[in-house]
Amino acid sequence: MLQKYCIALEDIVYWAQLSARAAPRRTEPDTGQDKMLREGKIMVTSLYQSLCNMETIYADRVAIRYYDEAKRGVTEVYYRQYAQDLRRFVSFLRSKAGDVKGQRVAILARNSYHYVICMYGTVLAGGVAVPLNMGKNWDEIQYELDLVEPVCVLQDGEYLQWEPALADAYSAKLEPMDAFTAFAPAQDVKEVEDLAAMAFIMFTSGTTGRSKGVMLSQKNLFAAMPAFLNPFDDVRKATGWDTDKFCSLSALPMFHISAMTSLVSWSITGHCINLCNDLKYFYRDIGAMHSEVMAVVPVLLKSLYKDVMKGRRDRLNGLCVLTCGAAMFDPQMLKDLMDKGFFIAQMYGMTETCGDGAWNSSQEEKHLTSVGHVDNSCEYKLDDGELCMRGTPIMLGYYKDPEATAEVIDKDDWFHTGDIARLEEDSYMYLTGRKKNLIILDSGENISPEELEGLVEKCPAVQECVVKEMGKKIGAVVYCPQDKQQTVQEHITEMNRTLPLYKRIGVVEFSETPLPRNATGKLLR
Repeated sequence: MLQKYCIALEDIVYWAQLSARAAPRRTEPDTGQDKMLREGKIMVTSLYQSLCNMETIYADRVAIRYYDEAKRGVTEVYYRQYAQDLRRFVSFLRSKAGDVKGQRVAILARNSYHYVICMYGTVLAGGVAVPLNMGKNWDEIQYELDLVEPVCVLQDGEYLQWEPALADAYSAKLEPMDAFTAFAPAQDVKEVEDLAAMAFIMFTSGTTGRSKGVMLSQKNLFAAMPAFLNPFDDVRKATGWDTDKFCSLSALPMFHISAMTSLVSWSITGHCINLCNDLKYFYRDIGAMHSEVMAVVPVLLKSLYKDVMKGRRDRLNGLCVLTCGAAMFDPQMLKDLMDKGFFIAQMYGMTETCGDGAWNSSQEEKHLTSVGHVDNSCEYKLDDGELCMRGTPIMLGYYKDPEATAEVIDKDDWFHTGDIARLEEDSYMYLTGRKKNLIILDSGENISPEELEGLVEKCPAVQECVVKEMGKKIGAVVYCPQDKQQTVQEHITEMNRTLPLYKRIGVVEFSETPLPRNATGKLLR
């Protein structure tokens, strides 16, 4: 999670019992389109085709809901209006850029309905959408803006309050997010000339070095869509729930690949997305907008878990399906949530693969540590233990960085994920760590720090942990309350007794403050 989004949800005011009106569940009848789309009988391969469906098949369905601060209640946007606003944005962008084709449009804002319009309207107009992470400092944002050379920077004013340097550097290109509302809908929107051309630049943020701009096309994006649509058949078969009536709460920031693909996949089937623009309003928003589904990352799941285990599930207002991605999850936590009636779907994917990779819809305890089965959109292989993927969802490359691209995409078009994996006899895949994080001992043994971190974190007192090489020993840096340090030390001592000598943690350092993270919440090593 980005730094300015990162909060403890359990400390937020409880908003579930709102005096404001709550949004109703979706009640539109299933016309048969939903089933046909799920089964691949209606092919949607571009945002333009999706736009056409918004104006015809789904025009009278609710597309997006969000809590409107001015109204102190929920606003509903129907697909008909959604489509018209996308056309308005095309008119706006043409007025700014003239020939929009290939022009980069940066977006620097919190989640909002206007954000959705700006991002997908840019691509419909033939431009390249560049969503940026508001949690980054000005040095990082300036680097990314200078790299992509945007024709305009769409912003909501918030980042300007933190970093007035943005106005000094880009004053001539700054535009408010809602500028499109003053324009008439463009009636001549058509399919872009080349669906394989760059349509998005999404910046990754590793734990070292500058971020890289992942170039994605519409062809990449829509090739991955079956992977996001098919798991709901698994939910239906396992539970009997009518997933055609489901709504999804989108709480992850829109520069995150999971949020972007979710918006597209749910619109393909005419479903409703409930937008949460900031995690500090999470309980207000989920209380006001009934949502069955939500994508979560570990920090968010931990907060939901505390609510459920403390008997406060009513705060979650009908939430029953959690799709878990972005990092490894505590299997005991997942099992406890399943026992409480949640359907847990785990996913594996990367920005470089349009989020495509593997899905685990199994509710069996023995598969809780697996990322599941690989899907049909790509080919897969293990190269010295490293997972490699090849197929249409794989990125075009890193923007203006052919050297970095060549490091991860080989001459045979295999994308090297950097993840160490193993495949069991039942075809379930398990990730054991990152190749670049491996600790290589003098003896030649390879140690996965993620494996040891998972063992350390079994101690309830541990809040964060990083395992790394310290001199010639394996060391752990642990964040926990000072009065729990002895408990953690005893846990590690007992843990070491169960491990081979070469895997044992020899040095333990304690931190009384949270461990440093990068702008997307990954622990720095």
